Amino acid sequence: MTNDRYVWPFDDASFREVKPGFLQRVFTGDSLMLSFWRIREGMGPTAYGGHPDNEQFGIVMAGQLDFRIGSELRQTLRPGDVYWAPKNFPHGDSLFIGDPAHGETWILDVFAPPRVEYRSD
Repeated sequence: MTNDRYVWPFDDASFREVKPGFLQRVFTGDSLMLSFWRIREGMGPTAYGGHPDNEQFGIVMAGQLDFRIGSELRQTLRPGDVYWAPKNFPHGDSLFIGDPAHGETWILDVFAPPRVEYRSD
């Protein structure tokens, strides 16, 4: 038995498409937010910029992320690789290389404080 306030099992139907090819599921605590992304192979590029009010960590869970962070240099991150974007630190210009098993890149972003625009409550 689970307590729905503290445990969320994986549920494919709980992801919502926020734009074509970008599925997201958000979990919000008191001062942290998790954003679980499932992004279709070949999507991008995304915008390049920073968040003035939010620090961000991200971990690639499946597939690959080809992006820029803090410079013009492109980097390709693979499963298990972590990135950190302090407040206002530019990052993005992202291209997504899907995992062969499901054709998606899976990324878990952590924001502090939670991003207001991602809240659904």
